[in-house]
Amino acid sequence: MAVSPLKESHNRKRFDCGNERINKFLKESANSAAKRNLSRTFVLEGSDETDIAGFYSLSNIEVKVPVPHKLYKKYPNPLPGVTLARMGVDEDYQGQGIAKIMVIDAMRRTLLINENMGVVGLFVDAKDDDLVKFYQHRGFIFLQKEEHTSKLWMPINAIVTFFKDRK
Repeated sequence: MAVSPLKESHNRKRFDCGNERINKFLKESANSAAKRNLSRTFVLEGSDETDIAGFYSLSNIEVKVPVPHKLYKKYPNPLPGVTLARMGVDEDYQGQGIAKIMVIDAMRRTLLINENMGVVGLFVDAKDDDLVKFYQHRGFIFLQKEEHTSKLWMPINAIVTFFKDRK
């Protein structure tokens, strides 16, 4: 199973993650968002090269100083980051670790983006408590100190450390 950019040949019509809003993005908006340079969508291919086991999209984001992070505490301007905007796993592939594979791939792509333009980290807005726990388990932290938010991030230094520790 390989993660690759979304292509016309991928069977988007068949994809169903159980969330109509996520399905609709993949089926109706992902290609046009890429053509307009608003986001890039990546797919984890399933049983064949047209089957989509899961997908995620990345886009850029400007953030006001996130958390009281020592590197950015007194920085007066919004900071550049990468946001994991949407992610879905087809119901036929759920429970197989697909989401974990895609998050790690998104982290790897964030490192590549950082090498070329500089970003402070990878951001995500988890839609429910289960997703908050999922991202926390992968090393994401809350954007603000209070834990009554669904906005999490992984600082770029944590992503660098994650991949160094895996070698």
